[in-house]
Amino acid sequence: MKFHLIELPSQPDGYVNLSSSSDWEAWIRKCLPAGLAQVVQDRLVSNLKHILVALEMKAALIVPHAKRGNGKSLLFEPYFQMLNFEFCVGTFSICEGLGSALWLVENGRDGSASDRIETRQWRPSLVKKFDPEATLGLDADVGSAMSVRDKLHQDKLGARENIDWHAFTYEKAFVPAARAMRSLLQANANDVSEKTNLTVE
Repeated sequence: MKFHLIELPSQPDGYVNLSSSSDWEAWIRKCLPAGLAQVVQDRLVSNLKHILVALEMKAALIVPHAKRGNGKSLLFEPYFQMLNFEFCVGTFSICEGLGSALWLVENGRDGSASDRIETRQWRPSLVKKFDPEATLGLDADVGSAMSVRDKLHQDKLGARENIDWHAFTYEKAFVPAARAMRSLLQANANDVSEKTNLTVE
């Protein structure tokens, strides 16, 4: 049995993508501080560019469904909720990668020692770089994305107030995470892919 978002023709044309992974390399490299070990920088660029392309795909599915009004549903509701969750996971990973790189260089390290960097360490570094005047609300939006991301852990359910479903809505999950991405993308805006949908409110 096969599952599709829509009924496909017998000979489907394939998929449509916005950016390619390589379109994101320039922006990522501009955001990274000088001083990282080359292998660390290269791996980080490779990891983050693929996450960014995946976030574009998720946003392209999430937003039309959320803004359809009284129109016909475009996504099966569990798909929609989980896409919101996955968007938060990806956004948090972008924030963690950039923030950790900034923290490493601020502390005279190049990443080659495989340092474990806690969220409480890299988060201020990220905010200082991308929201220095605290006008964008980046810190709060990162916290929101992290709160949703952390629900991937299923080992302490008794401590939760409710099932995870209620935290994966468009308003509670996607909107803050998408706003966090827009805050990041204001930096080095000339190097952001012109084709991306991640800068659109």
